Amino acid sequence: MPGRSELRGKMMGHNFEWFEERQAPEPLPRSPWRESLFQYLATIALALGAWYLAWRWTASLNEHALWFSVPVVLAESCAYLAWALFAYNLWRTADRPSRPAPYWISECVSDLAAPHRPLAVDVCVATCDEDAALVRQSLEDAKKLKYPYQIDIRLHLYDAGRRPAMRQLAESLKVAYIVPEEQDGLGTHNLRRIVEETQGDFIVFCDADTRLFPSFLEHTLGYFRDPDVAWVQTPQWYDDIPQGVPLGDVLGRRFGTPGLAVGKACEAVAGPIRIGRDPFGSDPAMFFGVIQRRRDRADAAYSCGAGAVYRSDALVEAVELARARRLGKAVVRVAKGISDRECRADFVESVTRQAAADAGVAPYHLRESEHFYASIVLHGCRNRRWGSILHPRIESKMLSPQTSRDAVVRRFRRTLGFMEIALRDNPVFSRGLSLPQRLLYAQTLWSCFGSLWHSVFLLAPIVFLYTGIAPVDAYSPQFFVHLLPFLLAAEFAVMTGTWGVSCFRQRAASLALLPVDLHALWSVLRGRRFPAVSRSNRARDLSRLAEFRIAATALTLGGMFFALARLAFGSHADPGGLLANGLWGLYNVVLLSGTVSLSARNVPVEPSDAQEVQA
Repeated sequence: MPGRSELRGKMMGHNFEWFEERQAPEPLPRSPWRESLFQYLATIALALGAWYLAWRWTASLNEHALWFSVPVVLAESCAYLAWALFAYNLWRTADRPSRPAPYWISECVSDLAAPHRPLAVDVCVATCDEDAALVRQSLEDAKKLKYPYQIDIRLHLYDAGRRPAMRQLAESLKVAYIVPEEQDGLGTHNLRRIVEETQGDFIVFCDADTRLFPSFLEHTLGYFRDPDVAWVQTPQWYDDIPQGVPLGDVLGRRFGTPGLAVGKACEAVAGPIRIGRDPFGSDPAMFFGVIQRRRDRADAAYSCGAGAVYRSDALVEAVELARARRLGKAVVRVAKGISDRECRADFVESVTRQAAADAGVAPYHLRESEHFYASIVLHGCRNRRWGSILHPRIESKMLSPQTSRDAVVRRFRRTLGFMEIALRDNPVFSRGLSLPQRLLYAQTLWSCFGSLWHSVFLLAPIVFLYTGIAPVDAYSPQFFVHLLPFLLAAEFAVMTGTWGVSCFRQRAASLALLPVDLHALWSVLRGRRFPAVSRSNRARDLSRLAEFRIAATALTLGGMFFALARLAFGSHADPGGLLANGLWGLYNVVLLSGTVSLSARNVPVEPSDAQEVQA
């Protein structure tokens, strides 16, 4: 067990060494019978949900409060669409078989002037304001990459912060140093700049804290034997996430043998319950192990940047296509004033080609999600059907967000980028995408707007509990007959489809981080794509987020007591409505209390370690 001074040092900064012994988890095993059960339950849930919504729209609206009833049923319809798209995402797992590592470049690319030469790979580590020691660790691990055959590996450090210390680090490690053309201060990768400064056959992208395993290239480059594979994305794994303490142990320490027995009984029913695990809700196991992996069957697993390896030719094409798409939209708007159709078409083509040839025009205005945008462009390319691979096995490790502020800012930027893509360059309408790809990209972008209907779901029970105004005509047995079967079938379907990974954190974050998502939407609508976020602003935003959670919880619980008091004193109240909205409100309170921690500690540590530090 490390000493107190060592633990304090760990809590003051980044340190991988405490977690070196942790082994990456294996991919979730595929179960055909469980997959079939999920498809059966999901089909039932989809049918029951459609039946419920048809009844809601046609027979259950509260005509005396349409201002309240219509927004609620509209929110239910939006949530049903999100659930249907999510169910389609989870429908089936179809991993692509791995292939042996190529010996010559000719095994991956044909029609080369020098086919019998080793592969050339550029590994790019991107940084903005991270500690130099952290970046050094990532670069040194990249130097340890192994390959069974001769290979040319070139390391690059992309410094978005333009820091002298990073230049010195690159020189000391004999690593190529790249800086953006313009200072943006956001730590973006700027794909165009990296493409211009690299000459290899493949490009591996890493964040400042991405530590590649030595086998990374050996296990991923074999997929490029298929000449249509544009990139391979590997799962991101945060090896520093606290594993927590079993519920039985926690209750046993506090209440002795009875507490231990209760904890064990709870775990026997609900599965393993660990207290203190993943305090910031950062674990990407659900996203990479379930969502991205299931998308791979439709060639729709998109690149997330860190842990991805691109075919260089595909990335160059993505840059050019993105530039043409961006400029083409602007040119088309200008050309609308030309009445002759042929003249208008010639004008658009010539101006777009000339503008796209200008190297000074940045292709990625959607910088926070540029890898996602590159995926859309390549998947939708009509001249060549580029494909992608989600390699299911973990091949690198990273650090989780070290503070709640970092976790919140990361969510804000991700939501901001996806919303901008949805509102300004929606891939659902790209003609080159297949129908499954359209549906899966729609699922990703539609879920980003969940804050709109989650806001309604948070406010609806509060409104009823205080005013008695219902969003339905009556909380009759007919209402419960329509609603409960759908809720139960949907819940059992999700439990089956995500077996092995808990989705509670994702649900909790959707509700508790509503202000963050709404702020992102408001920023996009106002045209403020990337507002600067200072430390003082971040601290103020965190305090407002805590105030929101406290206020929402207090209003919900206060409304429940208020409604019970009215019922106790003989005031007219609907028992069915009180039951439905009371349980609804309690569910919201549980989600609000079970999401990311808003503590100020720097590094998540194991509960037992934290207790020793405080001792």
